[in-house]
Amino acid sequence: MKTFLLCCLLAVSLAAQARQKWTIRYFFDELKQEMEITDLAFPSAQRGIAVGAIYDKVSGHEKYTSVATSDGGRHWALQSLKEYPRSIFFLNDSLGWMVTDHGVWFTNESGRSWKKLCEQIKPDKTLEPATTIGLLLRVWFLDENHGFGVGLQKTIVETKDGGRNWLPVEAATKPAGNPAYTAYTHIVFSDSKRGVIAGGSQPPRREDGLRGSLPAWMDPERASKRKEVPTLTLMAQTADGGESWTTTTAPLFGLVTSLRFTGMEGLIVMGFNDTFQWPSDVYRISDQHTGRVFRDKTPRIIDAALFRGPHIYLAGVDPTGKMNTAALPGKVRILQSDDFNTWTEIPVDYRAVARSVVMAGPDPEHLWVATDTGMILHLEVTLKPE
Repeated sequence: MKTFLLCCLLAVSLAAQARQKWTIRYFFDELKQEMEITDLAFPSAQRGIAVGAIYDKVSGHEKYTSVATSDGGRHWALQSLKEYPRSIFFLNDSLGWMVTDHGVWFTNESGRSWKKLCEQIKPDKTLEPATTIGLLLRVWFLDENHGFGVGLQKTIVETKDGGRNWLPVEAATKPAGNPAYTAYTHIVFSDSKRGVIAGGSQPPRREDGLRGSLPAWMDPERASKRKEVPTLTLMAQTADGGESWTTTTAPLFGLVTSLRFTGMEGLIVMGFNDTFQWPSDVYRISDQHTGRVFRDKTPRIIDAALFRGPHIYLAGVDPTGKMNTAALPGKVRILQSDDFNTWTEIPVDYRAVARSVVMAGPDPEHLWVATDTGMILHLEVTLKPE
């Protein structure tokens, strides 16, 4: 009994002495070039991959790329891609899918090589305003054959042959909202049966006129007078592995920027426009507790990570200036909680700045954050000096 108590006291002592910090483990820092990371996956402690594009500031040319590690971030290797990557999903260390502007790709070599499976899903050109871009934004696979995809124009599709062929899911069109302005943007399964899809519908406002397409930072005076109004948030849920889906809608402020589920617990992050009093809200979703768990004027939360325990992490950036979103990168900030109520900020390397961030990792001990400014950070834990 004494030995057990001593071990417990030692564990508590070590935990108290532990110091956490987010450190940069990869930084694309080339003269007159910049890298945008669009998505990140870390299916295991050792293997990780980020995808994006490298832009030449002089010529204006861009090339699509991935950067991968097989030794837990000690070394990274750049590799060219043939199409602009929107998102990636990995089922395990080896098997992964990539959605690009022009198709769906597959790897069974941890991203070292990719094979194109199919072309992008074509848009309905009868809708106004017309678009020519592919509809698929993300995919999620339950095994190497069975998967789902979500995207623009109320798109939810299913594949049973690994992504070569896709069929529409009938429930996708049931919620209200003009398909031309409606998209399912996020999908997650907590196990082989329970899955959630989220998205939103945001038609243009009459007062936007010809200048409605300008980003807020290009027209700050107009943006400062533009009030946030509720948008239609869409959700689809399944409890039988996608055999059937139940759809719901709710008029909520903001648009979904992140959706995470672990077991019966979920997190959804809502981002607001540039004039709203708050830049973002984070909601907890579960059978027993549903409600807002984080709101502050800074940082603007963009993504989240959720692990059993619970262990919750929120990643965001400080808005630059009066606008919630801006052209200039802001300081990366990351918070954690073990109870959804008390949040502690974890120090981040001072060089880490971004406009957007994405989190990935198999567990809290191997958690990573990538930025749209070409950085990949890792959560380091060290012992405090006595």
